[in-house]
Amino acid sequence: MSSTDPPTSRPPPSPPPTPSGVVPPEWIVGTVTKGGTGPCYGMRPDEGKLYALYGGGGVALEVCSKVRMRVEPLKLKIYCGPGQHVAILEIEG
Repeated sequence: MSSTDPPTSRPPPSPPPTPSGVVPPEWIVGTVTKGGTGPCYGMRPDEGKLYALYGGGGVALEVCSKVRMRVEPLKLKIYCGPGQHVAILEIEG
């Protein structure tokens, strides 16, 4: 038997800082430009930026209706039309 002490374990590393480039969900309000029952929709907020939205769980949206949506960047490789592609987390309208 050896008289040396066993190696001590190190404390676990600290968690990584919040990754840069992660965009938290945000609320947008605008007019529906591409409606239907989804999963793809279109919206133009009052500021004029066009959004291509994916999701919504089959919610029927009418073109020209005003809605409020909570969105986040789209992680899927899917094309829902022109504009910034985002995923719908919640719809109020």
